Amino acid sequence: MSCPSMRLSVFAAILGMAMLAGCASGPRLTPRTHKLVQLRTALGVGYMRQGQLGLARNELAHALALDPTDGAANNAMALVEERLREPVKARQFFRRGLAHHPHDGSLQNNYGAFLCGTGHVAEGLRHFRTALHSPLYPTPQLADLNMAVCLLKVPNEKAAIHYFHRAQALAPELAAPYYYLARIRYDRRDYAQAKDDLTQYLARARSARALFLGVRIGQALKDVRFVHYCATRLLDGYGHSREAQTVMQWQREGTLDGH
Repeated sequence: MSCPSMRLSVFAAILGMAMLAGCASGPRLTPRTHKLVQLRTALGVGYMRQGQLGLARNELAHALALDPTDGAANNAMALVEERLREPVKARQFFRRGLAHHPHDGSLQNNYGAFLCGTGHVAEGLRHFRTALHSPLYPTPQLADLNMAVCLLKVPNEKAAIHYFHRAQALAPELAAPYYYLARIRYDRRDYAQAKDDLTQYLARARSARALFLGVRIGQALKDVRFVHYCATRLLDGYGHSREAQTVMQWQREGTLDGH
């Protein structure tokens, strides 16, 4: 799972870690070296945000050469390796970061998401719980969100809904919980509530899968206006997606509105 608003929050949390790095265990660095580690880490995170993973890896490698124990640099490098489809390397950086910063909520949360995404659900849930018990973790809504998504794989919808609601209470601007709640309610055939949740999501973010879900919800409700609202934005913004291709096929067949 990876919506844009959540990913930006992850970057912010990593940068926040860099400001706290001097409080955790690690080598004794000169002030100049410590600032250089922070700078290289910030540059690496910036490149990662832009999708320039090679440059991000290079900057973070420089930071880790100066301080191999730095939590923020290990955290960011693990995320880069995960994006580069190098799970073994990603795990190594997560573990090294946690070895020196076991109470860091951002590392615990991101490692939990990595574990859940690679099929280690029970272990991932343990790391989310540790993150949520970290008093200095600045973005607990991300651990709540990731916990909820991971619980859907158990599956435990009741617990997942609880954590989605916790994430919403902490960060009402976060889009992802609304999408997942809409999907749960669609599966339960609670189409009116699913539409309300998805409308809240679309007020905050856009994605092909959410707009396609909107088409399906509109079809179930026989709400032609909502079908066309979602279908138009799906085709205009994500025309090459699998979801858009399906909608175009329905248009050709004359079944888009569910009639």
